Amino acid sequence: MENKKLYLFDLDGTLLLGDQVIDGAIEAINKIREAGKEFLIFTNNSSRTRKQYVEKLTKLGFNIKEDEIVTAGYITGKYLIKKNKKNIYVLGTKKFKEMLEELGLNVVENPIKIDGKYNVDAVVLGLDTELTYEKLQTACNLLQDSNLTYIGANPDLVFPVENGIFYPDCGSIAKMLFYSVKRFPKFLGKPHHEILDYCLEKKGVSKDETVIIGDRLYTDIACGQENGCDTILIFSGEARKEDLINSEYQPTLFLDSIKELKIK
Repeated sequence: MENKKLYLFDLDGTLLLGDQVIDGAIEAINKIREAGKEFLIFTNNSSRTRKQYVEKLTKLGFNIKEDEIVTAGYITGKYLIKKNKKNIYVLGTKKFKEMLEELGLNVVENPIKIDGKYNVDAVVLGLDTELTYEKLQTACNLLQDSNLTYIGANPDLVFPVENGIFYPDCGSIAKMLFYSVKRFPKFLGKPHHEILDYCLEKKGVSKDETVIIGDRLYTDIACGQENGCDTILIFSGEARKEDLINSEYQPTLFLDSIKELKIK
């Protein structure tokens, strides 16, 4: 993959599996720095803040700064502010809520009806590792209002951890809610353009100068294919080679591991 100025790395399944660094991941980031090129880690995981990711990655041996991380949760907050949806009910972790509040949003923990209408502008769905049935009930009640804005940080169904195990992600929670409310949220993370547009604008590069590197066909590779960027599929997370046979999303290049990535 030649003449690329910006490398956009997925995190879970591409650089990490849970708390385990994938062989070659740290070296790949270091090579990009040494070559004078740009990179961002852009992840659909909305359960952590960017600061938390810096702390985690630093402990694991990476040299990463906060402004080198873009999360679907962060993009969600930026989008809600742009759309003036300030009062929100959130299915997400405590840290996700704190991040949204730091951006200037008001997280409503216990919505109430005022003059027949709930006091929220939007329901926001993230990867909620602290999910409770009470949260689901509240979301179902709110989403009976078909005019209420419904936003999902990312459409991922699962995320990979160590030992080949997968856990439910934001997309799975959205599917569960769909059976009750017959609505899906507007998703903002990969493969949708909002998160990619932010990265390109931040680094001042074009789509032709950018390559997306990830382990998932329907988010990472789809993000590139649907938005005009080259892609590299890494077989260290969710996708397997046999998945390419029937997939509508085809990478520009595929590698067994991030260790095989060459920076040119």
